[in-house]
Amino acid sequence: MTGTGIRGLGTENGDTVGAALFGVPTVAIDVVLLTRIRRWAGEQTAAEHRAAVTQTGVLAGSVLFAAVLGVAIAGQWSTPHRRWRCATLSAPASHLPLGLFLAVAGR
Repeated sequence: MTGTGIRGLGTENGDTVGAALFGVPTVAIDVVLLTRIRRWAGEQTAAEHRAAVTQTGVLAGSVLFAAVLGVAIAGQWSTPHRRWRCATLSAPASHLPLGLFLAVAGR
């Protein structure tokens, strides 16, 4: 077990709680954003509907990319719990640039 990083029941429990702590707000934020995108798209023209589909793809792609990046950052020698925590930590971090973009674009 040399080179496998920090392991132990306490660490795994902490990582699992951290994963839930970061994962639940990410899902909540995405549900709100997707609901708004879809509600907006239902009232618009076909071109605007395609734009909503593109926005959905960008949102899902950025969160997925951030989660994969978090797993890569955790490293191959870390525990599965640590990889989940890193994946769910980086996913909400990917929302920060998205929020800044929406704030600037909304002005």
